[in-house]
Amino acid sequence: MAETTLQLVEFSFFVVFALLGIVLATRLKVPYVVGLLVFGMIAGPNVLALVKSQQLISTFSELGAILLLFTVGIEFSISRMLRSGFRAILVTFFKMSILFFFGYELALYFGLDLASAMYVGAMVSITSTAIMYKIAGEKGTAKDPLMPLLFSMLIVEDLVAVAALTFFTSLGASGAPTQEDKVFSIFISLALLGAFYLFARRHASGAIVRLTSKFNEEALIFVAFTLCFVMSFAADFFGLSPTIGAFLAGSIIAALPNARSIQRTIHPLLLTFAAFFFLALGMQIDPAAIWGHLGFAAALSLVFIAVCFASEFLLLYSTGTKAKGALFGASSMVVLGEFSLIIATVAKGENAHILLSVGSFGVVATALVSSFLLDRQERLAGIGRRLVPARAIATGSAFAAYFSGLVKDFSPNGHFWRVSTVCWGCVARKLAVVAALLLAMWIARAGVAAAGVSSVNVKVAIFILGGAPVLYYLVLILRDIRPVLDALSHAIARHRRSAKDESIILRDIGFATFFLLLALALPDAQEFFQLPSFFSLGDEISFMVAFAFIWDLAQHAGRLVKKRKGRAIA
Repeated sequence: MAETTLQLVEFSFFVVFALLGIVLATRLKVPYVVGLLVFGMIAGPNVLALVKSQQLISTFSELGAILLLFTVGIEFSISRMLRSGFRAILVTFFKMSILFFFGYELALYFGLDLASAMYVGAMVSITSTAIMYKIAGEKGTAKDPLMPLLFSMLIVEDLVAVAALTFFTSLGASGAPTQEDKVFSIFISLALLGAFYLFARRHASGAIVRLTSKFNEEALIFVAFTLCFVMSFAADFFGLSPTIGAFLAGSIIAALPNARSIQRTIHPLLLTFAAFFFLALGMQIDPAAIWGHLGFAAALSLVFIAVCFASEFLLLYSTGTKAKGALFGASSMVVLGEFSLIIATVAKGENAHILLSVGSFGVVATALVSSFLLDRQERLAGIGRRLVPARAIATGSAFAAYFSGLVKDFSPNGHFWRVSTVCWGCVARKLAVVAALLLAMWIARAGVAAAGVSSVNVKVAIFILGGAPVLYYLVLILRDIRPVLDALSHAIARHRRSAKDESIILRDIGFATFFLLLALALPDAQEFFQLPSFFSLGDEISFMVAFAFIWDLAQHAGRLVKKRKGRAIA
């Protein structure tokens, strides 16, 4: 009885301190997450110890994380993301890669091991969806023209964060990212996501709509939460974090015709548990750990603020956003995310205990900075106009024009997209024939080997009989994809129509050489900086860009040769 009374008292402290945190945050006009983390730390076992039960703290932390990801899943919208399309994906990809690099290297600089550095890199690469929504509502910026793009970027980040959470959860007990762990993690992730999109959304959605249409609002709550926890248990069964299942369950709800009705009904409860989640995380913060690693916490926060602001501004500006809008977007996105804290809770290794405290410090610090920046947009714009030279502005405008055109070409309905779509229709059948011929050659060779025939002439005959049509179809495929290569070179190696062939050729040689050297140098740079293997994608991207300039070079060189021959004949 005494134990039950103690748990009831501690639960009441949960409610009281959640209220105090939200009230204080509202009065100070800062995001409510700040107040919840601070008051959770005060009430937790590391300060006043008003709540000592680790079981209660752990329960609210895990339950809150599940429901928070359920909320993110409900907000997930493929149609919204597709509207911003390639631009949102491009900006988010580069922004997250840059932040991961700086967070990862900073963690190594402060003596953390490689596994812990990967956790830190992932933590600092994510902007807070919840806090972003909250700040947008409080500052009255939710209807800004740039918000749809920013929200699309947050959706992309959430998807990447879910994949990262899946990866980190499936790591071995030591936290070492072995190749077997990576393959297993990716396989399970794709299997679960594939099963969800191919079966759950297609077959379960109709049943849920019919079921919920017959119930009142109170019953809708239990239908939604039942789906959430069934998917969470399924994810746990497959060895993944239950939060992944909750995200997928939220996505199912988001796809329903009556999604808004369900969301409106369960929204207050989701907000309550989200508040308990941040409060429980605050109770796990150890002020001594923050103080003992204050240099790392402060450096990580400062690096995140500076790098995130600068990269977000430059990426938005260079892809078509005006300077004022890019400033607003950069100020809005400088908030370390709740996914960062969730990733910190699953961290393993000897340095895992400091990540939650350091991450919580960063969330509080960056939320305050973002709120500060959003309140001073005009002043910041004035400072920028005074400090940035006119020549730099002109150069920036030229880069912005280039990248805006690039984004437009690669976006749906853009030139490269349209050409690729048409050519794929021509190439797909030929690729299928090539695959069938190669399979037939393999079966024939296997049959000859099984029959005990070791004659070289037979093997050569199979190679010639099968290889000749394969080569023929490959030539046809190359002919069909030539428009794609032309469109790719036009998109990447863009130039003025009035430019002379000689100047274009010289420019293409310079850029092709630069990107080839960059592709050759990147493996050594990756080894030097001890970067994870997925950074090796930079090689392929650099080679592709170099190839686009080489193809453009060949086109203009051929045109120049024809012109000179024509002049010689004349």
